[in-house]
Amino acid sequence: MRNLKHTSIVVATMLLTLLLTGCGRGKQMRARLQYVAACNKADTVFSARWLPTVDSLADYFRSHGTRNERMTALYMKGRVHHDLGEMPQALDCYQKAAEQADTAQKDCDLHTLYAVYGQMANLFHAQYLPDSEMEALQIAERIAWKDKKTYDALITFHLRVRPYYLKNEKDSVMLVEKQARERYLKYGYKKEAAQATLGTISILLDRQEYAEAGRYIRMLEQESGWFDAEGNIQKGKELCYYDKGRYLLAVGQTDYALFYFQKTLHGGWKESGNRGILSVYEKKNIPDSIAKYAKLFAEANDSSFLHVNQEKVHQITAMYNYTHHQQKAEESEAKASRLVLYILVLLLAAIAGAVLFAYIYNRKQMRSQLQLNQLINAKNDLEIFLNATQAKIDAFQEEKTIEIKRIHEKHSQTLSEYLDERKDLQAEIDKLNERLCRTSVSKLKDTFMETDICKRFKNIKDQRPLLKPPSLLEWNLFHKTFKEYFPSYMAFIEQDHTLTKEQLRICILLPMGYKEAEMAFFLNVDGQRIDRLKSQINNKFFNDSKSKTLRQHLKTHFYGDIESTKIIT
Repeated sequence: MRNLKHTSIVVATMLLTLLLTGCGRGKQMRARLQYVAACNKADTVFSARWLPTVDSLADYFRSHGTRNERMTALYMKGRVHHDLGEMPQALDCYQKAAEQADTAQKDCDLHTLYAVYGQMANLFHAQYLPDSEMEALQIAERIAWKDKKTYDALITFHLRVRPYYLKNEKDSVMLVEKQARERYLKYGYKKEAAQATLGTISILLDRQEYAEAGRYIRMLEQESGWFDAEGNIQKGKELCYYDKGRYLLAVGQTDYALFYFQKTLHGGWKESGNRGILSVYEKKNIPDSIAKYAKLFAEANDSSFLHVNQEKVHQITAMYNYTHHQQKAEESEAKASRLVLYILVLLLAAIAGAVLFAYIYNRKQMRSQLQLNQLINAKNDLEIFLNATQAKIDAFQEEKTIEIKRIHEKHSQTLSEYLDERKDLQAEIDKLNERLCRTSVSKLKDTFMETDICKRFKNIKDQRPLLKPPSLLEWNLFHKTFKEYFPSYMAFIEQDHTLTKEQLRICILLPMGYKEAEMAFFLNVDGQRIDRLKSQINNKFFNDSKSKTLRQHLKTHFYGDIESTKIIT
């Protein structure tokens, strides 16, 4: 394991060196962050020399990088303070790291967030704060399930025995271990299920339920995977021998009990080992040995006892909570100020946008009006020129009457040229009239679309199907307003008295640019019904049975009736 850790650190160092060569500041800081994270993953015990590095990382990523990078930087800073024994600083870093996470985002680093709450739970446990530890464990378990890390979630649930031990709630300890065993077995972790018996065994021995305790001891020895073929347990777990000795002593196997208490002592658990050996000699009533191991037990108990000042710990935590909430209040005030500034900027931008839009709209309207005036002026100039040409023709006609033969011979060719010229001029005037008419109709159409009833129809179209189709009163007002603006077109449509209301409404809606789906909603019918109505109308007016060509036929007539269209200047 040590070689593996060493290899991980060496590889991380080489990677850091390669990344830092020729990189910008952002890449350098991210490389350093990855290096520190790799050292933490290799179980490096951080010393004070790491503080400048993690401080610089936390400062940099406070205003750079992603939420995940800020969380990792603060977590690494907390790990350094944790290893240095600076628990309030470590807790502050862990809390700030957790605040950076946004679990609603898909890219949230749930693995690091799980580690943050796991370290917070360890810190609270070391400070004898079981309620805070339980809260951190519950959050860590939820994160593990969200990250689909089943094993981590099961282990975290099992760790709930720790705060219950601190609170001396033995029934809760046994209940948690029972539920943990059931969950381990459900997901196929048989060894872990057997390992989740340690607290239960100790409590059963305290309650003198030896038969049940013996059953769990055998389960631990046979299924936990901690024991080899000779019955020796893994290094570091020798405390299990103590409960085995207690059980053997209770069932009358005193010599075997002494053997396991000695193994406990040799495993480094002096307090438990000496206590167990003392209980054996007390049962055997050997005064010298009782005196010897009573003294050894007392010494071991004194050396291992943790003098925890609970009041002081709670004061430190309360002071941290006050400082933390004060920081949160200051951050909230800063956020509120930024929000006001942001709203002010948006408001100014909206005003500027509105002014710009009004300017562009007015320019466009002025340009359209200018083009219309140019067309009218061009038409007037051509009419003047046509009148002058006509006067010349009349003069030639009069001269022809007086001297018909001479004028005919002399000016026949000239007259023909003037007539051709008049024909060309008249054709151009007709084209200009048509353009002028279409421009006027378009402008009239725009004016019509700004009426209240048209805006009502547009609102119904935009919010369908939330709003209902137009009512009969709205249709009548729409029909009446349309007829006031386009009387000639309506006269053409209403000449066929066999049109139904639906057909008449389609004839009105089509030139206005409404789509088939919108007309279907207005008329409260389906698309196929719209196609049939269009085909019927096309056949009546234009002897064309196709539905697709009706829009163009009506549009041509709508814009093409020059004589009946009022010119808007």
